[in-house]
This record gives sequence, C-alpha cells and structure tokens, in this order.
Amino acid sequence: MARIIRSEQANQLRFLLEQPEEVLIEFCKLAIEYINSGINEKKCTVAAKKLSSTYETVRGALEALVALLIDSTKVAISEREFYAVLQTSLESINEKQSEILWQFITSKRNLVDNVLRASCQDELYFRDLEWRIEGRIASRSLRTQATPVIKMKFHLDTECVSEYREKLHSTPIDGTEEQETKKQDHTRREVLAETDPTMLQHMIQVLEQALLEARTRRVRNYVKPVQS
Repeated sequence: MARIIRSEQANQLRFLLEQPEEVLIEFCKLAIEYINSGINEKKCTVAAKKLSSTYETVRGALEALVALLIDSTKVAISEREFYAVLQTSLESINEKQSEILWQFITSKRNLVDNVLRASCQDELYFRDLEWRIEGRIASRSLRTQATPVIKMKFHLDTECVSEYREKLHSTPIDGTEEQETKKQDHTRREVLAETDPTMLQHMIQVLEQALLEARTRRVRNYVKPVQS
C-alpha cells in the first residue's frame, strides 16, 4: 500500500475533517487554485476568520490537501488503495468525506500530470562520465599512507537522449553545423566532483540499492503516471 499521508500531514488534514463538508469542498477548490497560481493569502486569511482559526493552520491544511493530490497522482493510486490509506491515516474520516476527496483526486489527475511534466522539462539527464584517479606516489613530509582521490566529470543534458547521439548524427550538409553545435552546448551541463575510495564505495552501494528499489511494484506505480 502506498504511504502518501505522513503524520504531520495527517494532523493538518484532520482540521478539515472537523469542518462541515461544504468547507472541505471549498478547500478542494482552493487547492486547485494553489496549483495553478500559488497560495492566495487573502482567501486563506478570510477562511481563517470564518473558521475561528489561524492563517498558519488554514495554510497548512491547504498545503496538506495539495500534497495529497500530487502524491496520489504520482503513484496512480487506485480507489481501493486510496480509501484504505484514508482509513489508516485519518481514523475519524467518514464515508462522505472520503468520497469528496476521491472525487477531488480523480477529477484533477490530468491537471496534475500536466503540471508535473512541465516542472520536469528542465531536469538534467545523465549523458556520460569521465573519471580518473589521482594519488601522491611519494613524499618526505608525508608520514602516513596517502589516500587516492577519484575525480569525476558528469556530462548532463536537459534532453533525454543517447550518450552516442553525436556519433549517430551525420554532419549537416546545409551549413547548419555551427548552429547545431551551439544548440547542443546550450542543453548540456558539466559537473565536477571528487571523492575518496570509502565514499565512492558507499555511493556505489546506494546506487545499487536504488536499482533494486526501481524494480519494485511501489516504484513502478510511482513513475507510471510520469512516463505515460
């Protein structure tokens, strides 16, 4: 079962469950406005006065609702799983409130998908890696064993393309070679890093664990809506 409601988030959502159902519906509308144009401080202040609460409490509840919408969309949660999560994390929720939240989630999935895709357009993708080992062979002033340093240069790209793209592309014949080179350089980034063997071993272990996690059903459900 996907864990999409954290303890702090559950406490913030309980504030909404204590209100009439009409208030929950209005907060769902505010959550959509939040995603489209950011927080509306004026409306949050007015809502806080009407509910005899504070601005911080209202904003926290609204942000918890937005997080619920985004996380549910990311993992492509099913109706059965969603109701189970609500019953586990929000014990006081009733059937009508669960229905309102589920309708809120399903009706805005396409919107959230589009927002997530737009926010990922500038992400950097791995393209290539250069590395070398540097170490001091001998020194009279060094009484202990020298630790070699591994230096790495990560080649990243804002386009998700093969690292062999340059080799696969033929030379342009219409005089646009220089323009094409500038375009490719614009999308590329180079990141320099260095580490020691101990930290490198730890990094390898973390990456191997991440690869194992990527094969699990939980992670596949998480990335499915992004890839579709």
